[in-house]
Amino acid sequence: MRQRLIDATLSCLETEGYAGTTISRIVERAEVSRGAPVHHFPSKAALIEATAEQLVRHVYVRLGEALLGLDDCDDRLRAMVQNAWRSVFGTREHAAIMELLLASRHDAELAAMMKRLWSAGYRLISGAAEHYFEPLDAKTSVPELMILMQWLLRGMALDRHLVDSPQLYDDSLELWCELMASRIKPRQGVTTPPPRPDFWDSTLAGE
Repeated sequence: MRQRLIDATLSCLETEGYAGTTISRIVERAEVSRGAPVHHFPSKAALIEATAEQLVRHVYVRLGEALLGLDDCDDRLRAMVQNAWRSVFGTREHAAIMELLLASRHDAELAAMMKRLWSAGYRLISGAAEHYFEPLDAKTSVPELMILMQWLLRGMALDRHLVDSPQLYDDSLELWCELMASRIKPRQGVTTPPPRPDFWDSTLAGE
C-alpha cells in the first residue's frame, strides 16, 4: 500500500505537476480509500518527501547502471554523458524531480526538504564520480564537474519540450564531452559499482 501511494504520487507529479498533486488525485490514481494515506504517512508533506527520496535513490542507481554498462575504453566518458542524458534526464522520474524543484521556490517547507535531499544527493554523486573518474590535474574536482554536468543536463531537460531539433542537443552534449575530457579521465579497470555510503540505509532527507 505504501509503495502504491508513492507510485501514484510520482505519476501525479509527472502528469499533473506539483499543484495538481492533491491527496484526492493521489488516492484516485492509487485506487485506495480516502483514509489510506494516513495509515502510512502523517501528512501530504511526508508522502511527498518519501516520493522525493525514492526519486533521488532511483536517479543514483540509474547513473550507476549507465556507468557499469559501458566498456572500459577511451570513449567511456562520452558514453557516460550520453547514457546519463538518455536514461536519467529523459525519464518520468526526472520530470517529477523537476516539478518538485520548481515548486520548492515558492514553498518553504518543500524547499527545506529538497535542500536536505540535494545535500545527500551531492554526496552520493560525489562518491560515484570519484570511484569511476580521476582528474587530469590537481586543480580539478571530479565531484564539482559532475555536479556541473547535472546542472547542464537538467537545464537542457527543462527546455526539451521547446526544442524542435534533437541535433542541437547532440551538438551541445558533444561540446560538453570535449570540455570534460580536458579535465578528467576514466579510471582504468574499474568495473565494480561504487560502495554505498553509510547513510544509504537511513532516511536521506534526515541527513
